Amino acid sequence: MRTLIFTLALCFTSVAFAKPVIFDNDMAIDDWAALLFLLQHPQTDVVAITISSSGESHCSPGLTNTNSLLDLSKYSRDSVLVACGDDEPLDGYAVFPDAWREDSDTLSGVAVKPSKRQASSEHAIEIIHQAIKEADEPVIIVATGTLTNIAQWIEKYPADMKEVSRLIIMGGNVDAPGNIIVPNFTDGHPNVSAEWNIFIDPLAADKVFASGLPIELVGLDVTNSVRLTAKVASEFKKSVTTPAAQFWDKILDKNDWFIESGEYYFWDTLAAIVAVEQGLCEGEMGSFSVEHKTTDNPWLPTSQLDFPKKRWDGKERQHLDAQWAGKLVKTSEYPAIKVCKKTNPNKVFSLFSEILNRQ
Repeated sequence: MRTLIFTLALCFTSVAFAKPVIFDNDMAIDDWAALLFLLQHPQTDVVAITISSSGESHCSPGLTNTNSLLDLSKYSRDSVLVACGDDEPLDGYAVFPDAWREDSDTLSGVAVKPSKRQASSEHAIEIIHQAIKEADEPVIIVATGTLTNIAQWIEKYPADMKEVSRLIIMGGNVDAPGNIIVPNFTDGHPNVSAEWNIFIDPLAADKVFASGLPIELVGLDVTNSVRLTAKVASEFKKSVTTPAAQFWDKILDKNDWFIESGEYYFWDTLAAIVAVEQGLCEGEMGSFSVEHKTTDNPWLPTSQLDFPKKRWDGKERQHLDAQWAGKLVKTSEYPAIKVCKKTNPNKVFSLFSEILNRQ
């Protein structure tokens, strides 16, 4: 009886202190892990999920896959607001490589049961606004894709910002080198400075960094320390019990080549973990703008030329200089944000395994 009472008290405490979370992401491989972690964690209440369709996943498969992953966690709400935003960045024509987008759209080929959940036909920024207005307390936003949706939401609903307690962003790099050049995918790319999420929509990132929101930047400076190795994958496999963990176990199998390449890190997943374990982000404050120069000589291999010629704001869409797009520049004119520099990799991986296997 005492054990039962203790268990019930623990459950009640977890529910009582669960924080409302909006997860804005582009439904790529590490977003799947990040989403499942947030759904499984007792201190988070995922109230809305928005797809930044200018990122890796396209809108329709992103919505479908999101609803299927929601079904994998018994802790997810019966009804979660799910919607996607624009298919193109605020400006420019930059896109992720086609092979990465196909992998995102297909969940790396791992089959999941179709969900009966229905996504919203509203634009992502309307869902973000609705979720904030319906929350009983300030929300946490975890943004792990391009920042297109976040920038548009800020512009349309600036009064909402006071209802956001934290904005955790996976993106950017201050002292770490960029990650745009990936062997066999983007060889010869002129950009050696930026991180992918910021590179795709640097104008959006610049608007967000200038907003004054309480930002915690989980960029390459810290994610480079959480490489997903074969050893990490092997350790995870020893404790697989829940549907969420079983799905992730299959993803690891499908991506053994990615793990072996040494190029796979817990990018977005670390951002989700920092949302609930703030101490896993040790960092410093800094102020940054984001380069988004225009050019008449675009880098075509990472360009999609059929984007609308008019931007979301009615202005003419322009090509951005791929060599410099997404580079963070120190400035005294923007509000300070927290830049994560150090974490505890062992705790990150063990906590992830523990939460995904939460019964």
